[in-house]
Amino acid sequence: MRNKILQIKLLFIGLFSLLVLLTKDNIFGIDNKIYSHYSPLKTFIATLCFGIILSASIYNLVLYIYNLDKRHLYYALGQFSVLVFLAALDSIHIVPLNEIFSFPHAHTILDLSHITILLFSVLFIKYFLGITKEQRELYMIIEVIKCLSFLDLLLTLTLSHSVITRVIPVFLPVWLLLTEANRLLKEKDRSFYFFYYGWNMVIIMGIIVYTDITVYLGLNFPFLHVTFALESLILSLAIAYKMKVLEDERVKQQSLLLQQSRLASMGEMISIIAHQWRQPLTHLSYLFMNMKKRLEDKAFLTQKLQEGKAQIEYMSQTIENFSNFYNPSKEKEEFSVEEACNRAVSIAKPALTRAAIGLELSTKGDFTLYGNKNEFEQVILNIINNAKDIILQRGVKNGNIEINIDKNSVTITDNGGGIKEKKINQIFEPYYSTKNGDGIGLYISKTIIEKEFNGSLIAKNSNEGATFIINFQSHKKE
Repeated sequence: MRNKILQIKLLFIGLFSLLVLLTKDNIFGIDNKIYSHYSPLKTFIATLCFGIILSASIYNLVLYIYNLDKRHLYYALGQFSVLVFLAALDSIHIVPLNEIFSFPHAHTILDLSHITILLFSVLFIKYFLGITKEQRELYMIIEVIKCLSFLDLLLTLTLSHSVITRVIPVFLPVWLLLTEANRLLKEKDRSFYFFYYGWNMVIIMGIIVYTDITVYLGLNFPFLHVTFALESLILSLAIAYKMKVLEDERVKQQSLLLQQSRLASMGEMISIIAHQWRQPLTHLSYLFMNMKKRLEDKAFLTQKLQEGKAQIEYMSQTIENFSNFYNPSKEKEEFSVEEACNRAVSIAKPALTRAAIGLELSTKGDFTLYGNKNEFEQVILNIINNAKDIILQRGVKNGNIEINIDKNSVTITDNGGGIKEKKINQIFEPYYSTKNGDGIGLYISKTIIEKEFNGSLIAKNSNEGATFIINFQSHKKE
């Protein structure tokens, strides 16, 4: 069924092209006839449309330079091609714009821009919709259109006029690709429909202009200029919405990675809880045995009850600390950095004590942050655990970790031997690890500090090991 629908569309394009060959006079020649004389108001509208299209081009080119997203590059190049196309068209057919855009070889430029509009539009559609080789039919359509575009580009440079795009107008291949994408793609969000209907508007106007309907009806207005300007605005909205969707997905993925990092260490945390509870439970058992033997001694009984209560409170606080730490809450609050670091230390210290690794926390100047307290504690714990693993892996004797809080920064230093210089710039990359881990701990830490707290996290080597510096010079409550 799918192939039949595609075959019908290809047959339609073939019949349309045949009709063009049979009915269009001088299709491969040059027509210098002036079709329209614009009034000052219409000239102003056309000029305004040029400004809108140019603004969209520059904006997306800047976005590409900033984030290297090919969607922005191909959209910007497509819009530049539209500008050249409209200017070349006006230089041939519109008064007084023909005096403003006085191009030598205007017809060749018109044909070249026609081809580049098709080529960049198809590439933009490919990257905007995320079409890959897995979408076989759509991918093949794109590859065929690209090959035909390059062939027509070569013919234009050789013959000074295009061949393929004069027989098969640009709007037909784009229409084919868009309708097939609408039919075959299962997941379509709001940005797709912005994109889809914006392009359909251009296609309809392209058909009207190509068939000279406006000329036959005596309609004298810059319809094509207005249509392309509206298309620029609609597609800009589509791109903006797409970027929002991707950002939401990134935040969701970050949250999942954070939970994955926590779950990865949960086994060790449970072991720590068991270790911390074993001694209090033994102590409680001993207390109850003594209480049973000396029930008549009220003073002794009161003392042991108080000791037992203290042990139970200790065990309860242990569970509370771990429960709060693993709580996935995203609520933001203003909190003390020293307090948050102390809680992270209380969680990490039992494992470090068992590994004979010292941990010292000093505060020269406490300060507050606004954000998710648990996430900040996760960062501190990630760096501590990373240092602990390196110290154990390298068999460092008298291993030690120091945390220093001073005004707007937190510095964590270890004596684990440091990081190789050629790898120091890679340690914050996702899934990169120097210690047989999952490689997401430091990546998550850097992401949290930069995205959630507007701070910075850097690593450098010190005399005996590595130093991680967290700075919050520009941190402000949002």
